[in-house]
Parts: sequence; C-alpha cells; structure tokens
Amino acid sequence: MGSLDHAPRHSAEDTKRFTETGKWNDDTFITYLEKWARETPDKPAIVAGERALSYAELLAAARRFANALLGIGIGKGDVVGIQLPNVPEYVIAHLGLAMMGGILGALHMPYRAGELAPLMNHGRMRALICGAANERYDAPATALGLKDEVAGLEHVIVLGEPVPEGCHSLSAMIEGGAEDAIGEAPQPDDPYLLCFTSGTAAAPKAVLRTYRTVTANGRIYNATIEMSPADVVMIAPPFTHIFGLVITDFVICAGATNLLMEMFTPDAFVHCIHDGRPSLMFCAPAHLAATLKSGLLDIHDCSSVRNVFTAGAVCPPTVAAAFERHLPNGRAGQLLGMTEVLLATQTPLDAGPEIRHHSAGRALEGVELRIAGDDGAPLPADTEGELEIRGFTLFAGYLGNEKANRQAFTEDGFFRTGDLARLDADGNLAITGRVKDVINRGGIKINPTDVEYLVTAHDSVIQSAIVPEPDEVLGERCCLFVELVPGASLTLEDITGWLDAKGVAKMLWPERLVTVEDMPMTPSRKILKRELAKRLR
Repeated sequence: MGSLDHAPRHSAEDTKRFTETGKWNDDTFITYLEKWARETPDKPAIVAGERALSYAELLAAARRFANALLGIGIGKGDVVGIQLPNVPEYVIAHLGLAMMGGILGALHMPYRAGELAPLMNHGRMRALICGAANERYDAPATALGLKDEVAGLEHVIVLGEPVPEGCHSLSAMIEGGAEDAIGEAPQPDDPYLLCFTSGTAAAPKAVLRTYRTVTANGRIYNATIEMSPADVVMIAPPFTHIFGLVITDFVICAGATNLLMEMFTPDAFVHCIHDGRPSLMFCAPAHLAATLKSGLLDIHDCSSVRNVFTAGAVCPPTVAAAFERHLPNGRAGQLLGMTEVLLATQTPLDAGPEIRHHSAGRALEGVELRIAGDDGAPLPADTEGELEIRGFTLFAGYLGNEKANRQAFTEDGFFRTGDLARLDADGNLAITGRVKDVINRGGIKINPTDVEYLVTAHDSVIQSAIVPEPDEVLGERCCLFVELVPGASLTLEDITGWLDAKGVAKMLWPERLVTVEDMPMTPSRKILKRELAKRLR
C-alpha cells in the first residue's frame, strides 16, 4: 500500500457484512466523476466567483494533474500534504491524487512549521502543496525548510507566483500533464485521505479513510437528504477538515455543483449565498452565529436555500431558529459528523423545529448509536451518558497510535466518541456536551453547554465558552469567556442577571467573566477550550 502499509484495515468480517447488506460496493467517487463527465459534461461542477469548471473540465484537469504527479515520481500509496484554502485547485489536486492512488494529507491553513513537521512525519508525506508567499506567510520557504525535519519529503508544489527555485508550479502541473487515462486505478479498499483529529505532537491521532467508506457514506447520505444534480451546494468548512472534504466528494457523487467560498467571513458568507444561489448549505454553528450577529443577512436574498445543515459543534437552538427565519423557502437542521465516523446522523427533512433545532437527528441506515454510563453499560432512553457509534462509516483505527486505539473502542466494536448525549424513544440524538468539558465544582458536576447556549443568545454576545478555573477550595470554578458584538460591553452582573431571568440555577452561573477579541477556533470553527484554559493558569 505504499508508505502507509502499517495502517489499520477493516476486518474481513466487517467487509463481508457491509458488502452483503449493500452498504459497501465497488464504486468510488472517481467512478461518479467519470459518470457525470460523460453524461453531463457541460454542467458546472465547481463555481468560485467568476470561475467555473464543468464536469468534463474537472475530470480532464484532475487527470492531467494525476499524470504530472506520476511524472515526478509520486506513486500509488504516497502521501501528499495539501495546505490550501477552498479554491478550485484544491479540488483538482484532491481528485488527481485519488485518481492515481495517492493519499491526501489534509493540513490546516493556520499551521506553521511547528505544527506541520510532526504531522507530516507521522503521515510519511513525500510532497506538500501550498500557496505562494504573501505578506503574512511564506509557505514555500517553510515547506522547503521542512525537508530537513520531515524524512522523505521530496517535493514542494506551489499555487500562484512566484514559484521559488526547487519547487514545482501547481498550475503548470494541472495544465501541462498528460491527459492519458491512469493505467492502474486504485481499488475501493485503498486509502485516499489522511486527516488528523487531536493528540500530542509525539502521538497524533490520524484517521486514514478508504474510497469505499466515504463513497458509501455519500451514496446513502445523499439519498437521505435528497441531494441531486439540480443542487448547488455551498460548503463553509475548510477542505482541510474532513467535513468540508467529504461533502465535496458527496457533491461529486450526486452530480451537483460545488459553490466555493475561499475563506469564511460573514461578508463572504452572505455574498456567496446571494450571488451563488445555493440550494443546500453545510456549515458550522459558528458560521451561522457570526453571520447573524453581523446583521448582513437582513439585506441579502436567501430565497434559494432549501436546507442548511450544521455540524462540527452543537448548534444552539436559538441560532438555528434565528437563521431559519431568514430562509423564506428553507429549513435549518443538524447532523453529527466526526473524522472517525463520517456523517452518522441527520435530522429528518420533514421534522418540525422541535427536532431539527434541538437534536442531531437519527442514525443513518446501517449506523448504530447507544448511550453508555460510567461503567460502560447501555443506558435507557432520555438518560445522559457517553455516545458510542458502530457501523459501516466507522474508521478501522488510528494510524500508528495503539494506545489511542485501545481507548477508542469497546470490546464489541463501538467507538467511544467522548460526546455526552441523550437518545429519546424515537431515536433522536441530542448532544449535551463533551465528557472532558464537565466541570467539577466542589463535587457538583456541571455540564456547561446549556448555559453557553443561553449566554450566546444575548444580543451582545457573538460566541461564548465556559471553562474550568482552578480553585484551591472547590477544585474548579466556572469561568465564562465571551466574544462581543463590536461596540458592545458586558459585565458579569449582566450575565448572571440574564441567566437568573432565564431560570438557571445559581450553582450553574459563571463566577468570572473574561472578554476576548477573537475566540481561538479550530479550522472547522469549533472553540478551542484548551487554549482558553491556558489563559487562566
């Protein structure tokens, strides 16, 4: 399998079961790219502002890049890192890699040498695709410097100008590669995507995805949400995160149009909706919250939108409801997705707001959910515990991290998600927090999620997060961090009065307020609570 031949693989038993039940077949998303290039060659596959690529053009560009990679010695099973924003060249490079059997190593845009080196070494990356140098970051120079730190790194491929000596031009490779069909096509069980979740620099948690699992997830999920060739799909999360990238693959499976937004800002978000006319949108809750608080939605047309799905973090019901009020023809719902389980649940399209805004929906066909107590035993309906997941979308295990694998799985093959959750009698899943976020205040266990929802609903607050502050007497106290609407001010007394009026018990109130200019966020727009906690030490 090339440089990652030590990767975990699905068992023969799982392969047999998922194949016999029809969840897995031999399709890959490249199969669908070729299908739509043949059947609807002129249909837009990608729209990015004034740029557009048809399905025929996308297939040809990906094929040229695949041959160009083979021409510089990158082969099947080799890992190529990509650190680019959501631009057409990202999609072309991703598909070209998949076409010739290479593996995409997703590297987030904010990462610099200190974060890149351990991940690239862990993934044994042979090449890195990055943007040209600008006033903020000289990515090519960083990449060239990493050759001394990353064993096996041979090639740096640059999008844009200038292309430094010793680097390849991504545009030249896309334009100049041969258009011959690839001789040895990858097989469905071959890996094509390497994503990193968490872990230490010494032992990253890396998930290696196969064509089969992602294509199966897209085939079944697309049928559930009724994604079709008629749809224009807007994807707000970065393609360096599995949420953004697998939805890109799902769009190709459906033969729909991928509407690109290069980088998120509220202004870019609303203009993409207004100008691009998406029918389906995939976002993080933070995208919606920041855009709502900007007021820009009030002056833009959102009538094209049929469904908005949020994932990556729990969406406060007030945010979902407020965004839905701007959709004259649309609805807001949620899904649960993780690097380890792909997209596993979704709120039914015909459900009322009491389900769509307050739950992550129900399990996809072929996915099992259960709630476990502290002792690991399954809990009854409407009881909070840790969410565990099993099914055809589940990953085979972390790459090169046996300690994490031992902790991640139960004896009967369920994945321990680390999410606190409840399942109602109808199978609707409500994520109530994270196991590691629970605060122990003098023996009282406080789950901060519901209080964060209420604080974020305050007109002056864009985002909020409650983290534990060490206390010599109680062990931990609740410290509230808030990012405020420009020009707003807020005191702790304002917040406690707000919570008091909402009927929140005093023991759940935060005891310290810290205002931040910008919340530390993951690239998928999830608040980094560990970074906030460092500020209290």
